[in-house]
Amino acid sequence: MTDSLEIILRKGPASPDVLIELSNLHYISVSKPPEISGCFIDAISLIHLPKTPRPWPGDAAGRVRRCDGLPELAWLRVLGPTEADVMASIVTVCTAVSDDKASTDTTR
Repeated sequence: MTDSLEIILRKGPASPDVLIELSNLHYISVSKPPEISGCFIDAISLIHLPKTPRPWPGDAAGRVRRCDGLPELAWLRVLGPTEADVMASIVTVCTAVSDDKASTDTTR
């Protein structure tokens, strides 16, 4: 069994839903201020962290200690009122038209 995290991004009926699944987690950090009732995203990025002796980009080095047995990783950053940093060795991204009635209801 592997650790995994799923993030679902939904904009509305005109855009497809996006599912980001991260497996074989090596690091996860989520912060959410108590006054936030909903969730939205200001920015999202996915950065490849190769298995090389060169330094990782940005402040990734401060999040996961690099060691000999560490595989190449993907670093997902979600920025907004709720922020998340996740590093995993497997990333799967899927898109699909939403079948959720609430997302296709145009009477609102």
